[in-house]
Formats: sequence, structure tokens, C-alpha cells
Amino acid sequence: MKKIIIFLLILICASFSMIFGPSTKLKNAEQPVTNPIKIKLSSKPIGPLEDEIIDLNGSQLKYMGAIVIDGTHPAFGGFSDLIVSDNRDSFLTITDMGFWLRGKLLYSKKGQLIGVSPDANLGQLLNLKGETFAIKYNADAEALSRAPGSGYLVAYERVHRINHYNSGKELDLSGSPTKISAPQEMDKLPNNGGIESLLLLPDGRLLTIAEGDTNFDSNSFAAVKNDENWINLEYERVPDFRPTSAANLPSGNILTLERSYTGPRSLQIRLCKINNPSLKSGSTLIPEELLRIPESLPLDNYEGLDTITDENDRTFIYIISDDNFSPLQQTILMMFELKN
Repeated sequence: MKKIIIFLLILICASFSMIFGPSTKLKNAEQPVTNPIKIKLSSKPIGPLEDEIIDLNGSQLKYMGAIVIDGTHPAFGGFSDLIVSDNRDSFLTITDMGFWLRGKLLYSKKGQLIGVSPDANLGQLLNLKGETFAIKYNADAEALSRAPGSGYLVAYERVHRINHYNSGKELDLSGSPTKISAPQEMDKLPNNGGIESLLLLPDGRLLTIAEGDTNFDSNSFAAVKNDENWINLEYERVPDFRPTSAANLPSGNILTLERSYTGPRSLQIRLCKINNPSLKSGSTLIPEELLRIPESLPLDNYEGLDTITDENDRTFIYIISDDNFSPLQQTILMMFELKN
């Protein structure tokens, strides 16, 4: 019922936005007294059971479980990117409504992902003045990354920019951010086709990849930051697929998450690997498909991605879905292991 009410409210707000325009502002937007606040989560496994053997068509990936997550707060949902802690026991995610969520992950004795702790923290992203965003148009957080040195980076769409949040706390986006330099071409990106992937590379450089528009004859804009200078790249696309997140793999390779949606019942999700990426000016990043999510696994609007390689050189992959606050969708967190 909660999701149905929220979905109807979003539809109503969208109608007002069409009347008054996207720049309509809420006067005296209420500021949070406590940021973040404590909320309760519920979760349950979804998809194949732990002991089932899942055939991923010869993929280099091993399925390690999936869970559906729900929250008691009306702002729960719409998750667009993800960070998992180095020890894999906690996660941080952002929403396209200007919120962030921190929670704890639960695993079975065999290492399968089975749930989240009921205790979690929900916070609001603040602008450069230390205030919450008055309208969704300014709050569309789409990409999340660790920052060079300390803290975290959040890339916003529509009003394209990258903000640095550095509260000094682990997996925490509270406090006022600072704005970092961004590629000049970022201002030219489509409103709904901006930076969806932010990635801190092992050598300290920062990689950005734009989702791009629906013209699949052209590649997506990408760029890498060396010190204070941005170098322009391109990301090769295949028809109907657009990149939504990126993460590091061993040996300097890069993993990307891509989504295709052309209408009802058309959703496709795939994980791709960029081998030995060239990050020189004008280079094209070429993704090779690792896995297209099959019907045997839970399928939803996956947007967020992170990877963790542990002390035993085992690499785990996590993807999270954006439910669009729709009663027809779910927030799903799914895990894989990369086979050596």
C-alpha cells in the first residue's frame, strides 16, 4: 500500500511539474533536525535457493544470492548506485530523490547473500549551502564513488555536477559538500542522459561515463581525471543498451552494468568487462559481455554496481535495482562471485 500511495503522489507531482515547469520551488523547504535518521528495513531471499545449481551459460560469474529489501520510511526506494564496504558487511546507496541509505548485509554460513539487518540509517543529501534540495530536479543523484583521499563523490543528473561529501565517517554522506571540477562537455549532456558511472581507479584517477541518449549510432561520453585535468574518452554502445554504473576488477580491468528498455516486457540487464582499458585522450572503452541476466534470476531495473576483492583474491559483485517507487517493481540486491 505504501508504494502505491507514493507512486500516486509522484504522478500527481509530475502533473504539477508539467504545469508549472521543472524550476518550481518549494518555499521554506523543511530541513532535517537529525541527518541521518534511524529507519527499519525488512528483507527476504528471492530467486533460486542456496543449494540450487544455476546455469549461467558458461559465464565467468557464480550466482551468490539475491534479496528483496523494503523500508518503513516513505523515501525508501529509487536507488541509483551502490558502495559496499571493504569487509562486505555494510552498504551505502543513493536515490534519485536526493536521499542516501546505509545498512548491514547478512550472509549464510556458505557465504550466500540472505538479507539485511533491520536497523539502518536514512539521510538527505545536502547542497553546497548545507540545505536539502527543494525540488527533485536538483536532487537527481545518479552515481556514487569513493573519492581520492577520503569521502565520497556523488554525480547529479539534469543539473549536471559532481559533489564531494567528506563527513569523516565511513559510508556517510551527511554534511555540506564541496563541488569538484567536472569535464566541460558534461554541461552538454542530455537532461536524462548524464553521468551514471563514477569510479575511483586503483591509481587514484577518476573515471566518469555518461548514460547517453537513445541515439545508439553514437557512443556515450566518458572522461578520466588526471590531477586537475580531464581527458575525454568514449564508451562504445550496442543498440538499446546504456551504461548505468562501473566498478573495478583485478588486474586493472573494469566492470560495467548496462540496461536496455524499449517498452513493456523488454527490460534487459547485462554485465560487461573492459579488458586493459586505454585511458588516453580520444580512446574508446570497449565492453565485452560477461553475463546477460537470465530469466532464471530476479530481473528488475538494476542501476547500481560495486565490486569487492578480498584478502583471498575472491572478487564479489553486487548490483541494486531502482524500483522507480512503482508498486510493480522491487528493490533487489543481487550478488555474484567472479570465477578465477
